[in-house]
Amino acid sequence: MNPKRFWLVGCCVFCLALPFTVGAPFSPQTAALSRDLEVWTGQNKRTIHSSQRGGQTYYPLKDFAEIVGLELIENGEVLTIAGSRGNLQLVNGRPLVRFDTEYILLAAPAWKRTPNDWYVSEDFLSKALPLLVNRRFSKVSDMRYRVEALAENPVQVKISNYPDRVRVVFQSSLNAPIQVREFKDYIQVAFDQFLVRPEFSTIPPDRRLVSSVDFDSSNIYGTFRIQKGDLYNNFRQLTLTAPVRKVVDIYGPPNMSNLGSESEPDSPEQSPSEGSVPSSSPQEPGNLITIDPGHGGRDFGVNSPEGIAEKHLTLRVARRIENLLKESGHQGMLTRTRDVELAVEQRGSIGNYYRSQVYLSIHVGGSPSPKTRGPVVYLHKYPEDNEPVMLKPNQEGPAFFSPRRPPSRTFEDSDKLVRWEEGQQTYLGSSRELAELLQEKLNLLWGIENRVAEIPLAGLAPVTAPAVLIEIGFLTNPEDYRRLSSMEFQEQVARTITSAVDTFLQGRNLE
Repeated sequence: MNPKRFWLVGCCVFCLALPFTVGAPFSPQTAALSRDLEVWTGQNKRTIHSSQRGGQTYYPLKDFAEIVGLELIENGEVLTIAGSRGNLQLVNGRPLVRFDTEYILLAAPAWKRTPNDWYVSEDFLSKALPLLVNRRFSKVSDMRYRVEALAENPVQVKISNYPDRVRVVFQSSLNAPIQVREFKDYIQVAFDQFLVRPEFSTIPPDRRLVSSVDFDSSNIYGTFRIQKGDLYNNFRQLTLTAPVRKVVDIYGPPNMSNLGSESEPDSPEQSPSEGSVPSSSPQEPGNLITIDPGHGGRDFGVNSPEGIAEKHLTLRVARRIENLLKESGHQGMLTRTRDVELAVEQRGSIGNYYRSQVYLSIHVGGSPSPKTRGPVVYLHKYPEDNEPVMLKPNQEGPAFFSPRRPPSRTFEDSDKLVRWEEGQQTYLGSSRELAELLQEKLNLLWGIENRVAEIPLAGLAPVTAPAVLIEIGFLTNPEDYRRLSSMEFQEQVARTITSAVDTFLQGRNLE
């Protein structure tokens, strides 16, 4: 072709294309590989267009709501999503989704693009939406989902009491996967794929081994919880077919068959009420660390702006400390193992009753100033005349009384009777040593330089052992809140406290 003619043809092509290219805005989404979703309902396909923000892929929540019939209610920076099974709450800029009292962590924070225009990450489909409606988003292939109804799975619960065990049988109408996991206070039996409809036995279990069998509908499919009784020792499980059954045998101590039936006079007629002092006695009194999870029941403690309650965090961390102490060769005892309210006098008396080596009171702080952050370890300080004594440092409850300073004296024998409010007097030195060690290790974890604080504390005053109150951070500080919301960081906090206690006890054994 003639070069001059080739040039003319090129100019014509450019001029024809110019109107179509100049007016089209550039979109990174069109330039990159599309991350749009295909959602199929029966034979109908709907395309959910993606948006990019901060390196994350988001999808409009209103599109999902239209597909499964959800109601979106916005209140400032909080969005409530209402479905037939319950409500979820999103907070703009937060990756946590609140469902009842539980929280679900998403891959990316919720994004309020404009008023009433919210966006979520893809994992919202599998983690959150099935909690709201009796349907699920099944992933067919990459970026392709199918909406399916959740079939109901009637599950019969059958209970049989034997001299040495309680047998709990879960008979499933459908062939669904069943997973059994043990937790501190209960054994969880979780079903998959289908929506569980429980059918409970009318026969009660031997409450010495099994206090109750409960159903938890707050997860996607529904789970059962076998609550452990006071004489629980271990459990075994087996799977049977035709029909599908999961059998869980709950065993007591080796001499269980010699203890007689539950109704005999020498055995307890019912399990202890919630909030009672733990009934199991340690094998070696004095070889024990008491861990007191702050607050509980109607006493929520500090609440974060997103609704996380102090009482739940303290129990979660305290349970982990107890398990880690056991791994270190120590024995832990929780003052409460459930969401119950205990009087301050009862908490201290549990530690004294078992002659604890160490007493740890676990709390989370709250402050009028959002700048207050990091862990703080508190010691009890005996007040001067008319100086109030506080239940906890942030003074959030009506928790004051005014005992006078006890006389200074030394107790040679821990079994001698002492006045209730004088219990801590002889342990102030060892409590300070423990507090300094804990503060040092927690400061390293947080990268901060907080100091041990001394104030009158009603919860520590009666304890006849080295005793401290630990505020593991402040829910009113955004950075502390972010850290404490992480299960991984809660684990680090528990390990740091356990390590400090272990070091403290080893040092005392060498003396």
